[in-house]
Amino acid sequence: MSAADLILRWCELYTRGLSPAVAGDRRAELASDLWEHAAHEPRPTGAMLSRAIRGVPADLAWRYEQRRAARRLVPIADRVVGGAVAGLVALAASSLIVFGLIAIQRTAFYVSQQYVRPWSETAVWVIGLTGLAIVGAVLLLRQRTRWIGALALAASSTVVHFGLYDLYNKSATIGAMYYAPHWSLAVGCVIGFLVLLFLSAALLWAPTRKAFA
Repeated sequence: MSAADLILRWCELYTRGLSPAVAGDRRAELASDLWEHAAHEPRPTGAMLSRAIRGVPADLAWRYEQRRAARRLVPIADRVVGGAVAGLVALAASSLIVFGLIAIQRTAFYVSQQYVRPWSETAVWVIGLTGLAIVGAVLLLRQRTRWIGALALAASSTVVHFGLYDLYNKSATIGAMYYAPHWSLAVGCVIGFLVLLFLSAALLWAPTRKAFA
């Protein structure tokens, strides 16, 4: 790989996540600069690399300014709504995972005491859906994959149903509530709210066609 290729790779790295137009202009400007440098420099490789290394702080400062400029273009209302959605999704995802882990821990205890048989169908569903929720939460950490994480969390929301069903004969509180009037309706409303929340976030965060241009 030549020095020019390395420098262009670095440019692709520090322009990642920026507007395609801004990133494209920066790469085109750099490619033109490298061509002119190679045409007028008798020993271009060393000089190119030296100049690129010395320019790293300036490249990072440029990226920072571009991201600040892009944020300023977003209306304040959109930023507030986006932040509220992100916070609500994070809270719901955390609650979903904690609930699933509690159900798994309770089932594991009863299995260890030989009160219930291991690997019941409901327990398998709880383990699988909790694992899917954890994967979704991890995907939320990256801006480019958070919409996929929101979809995974929407799919895992039924862990509430399976977890409660698995716990009703292991918890006196849940067992008493399980036969209360409108219990099924309340559980359905909770699951419906979680699904709508995560799907709305996925639609909000999904990349547009322009992002792939």
